[in-house]
Amino acid sequence: MKIVLLGPYNSGKSTTVHQICGGSAISIDYGGTTVALDHCKTEIYGVKVFLFGTPGLQRFEVIRKILSKGADGVLFVVDSVNVASFEEASKLLLEVNQILPSVPIILCANKQDIIGAKTPDEVANAVLGKNSDKITVIGTSAKSGENIERALGMIVLNAIKQYYDVLLAVKHSTGNLKDIAQNLRQSEDKVLSQLQFASWRRLILADWDNQIFNLPKGVANITDILEFGHKQI
Repeated sequence: MKIVLLGPYNSGKSTTVHQICGGSAISIDYGGTTVALDHCKTEIYGVKVFLFGTPGLQRFEVIRKILSKGADGVLFVVDSVNVASFEEASKLLLEVNQILPSVPIILCANKQDIIGAKTPDEVANAVLGKNSDKITVIGTSAKSGENIERALGMIVLNAIKQYYDVLLAVKHSTGNLKDIAQNLRQSEDKVLSQLQFASWRRLILADWDNQIFNLPKGVANITDILEFGHKQI
């Protein structure tokens, strides 16, 4: 899966990427400022995740759009200490909604380890305004690692929810395309398109010659979690 990190300049995106990947991320920067990207690969819940940190300065808008293309989810990082950056964060979030409409977003109210940091709720109200109840906000510290794995886990789960129906159909089928289509009550062509998208994201193991599809162990475990949640609602 592809997760992008977006947010204003100096909000902690690069530090977040390096924290997730144990300092093994690749960064293209100049004088400590990201001018292209931060990138690494990790795994959570048995799912492979490709992380792309983006530059926050306004003049790098084109690079942000290029890196965000095809993203399954967004970690939107905000500096909870720098109140002056909240307005820029709000503007950038509008840009994100245009670039990636309908893609799930988790707002990371970063730098919670610093005295004077605004609470996650205060950051949400300032940055999101009347939409503060539509995006999940988590207080994080990229420096200490506080809630970083939790934020990543939540955005991956939310991203996978977009494929929930087809993943569940695969799980409760023989793996044959016809059987999956019958479970979904959709045409085989339409289902095949969904399976292709899920396969590209490594959420499905596909034998294209025989049109047999199965779930990797990690994804199967996630569907168990999601299915349990649906039954509880």
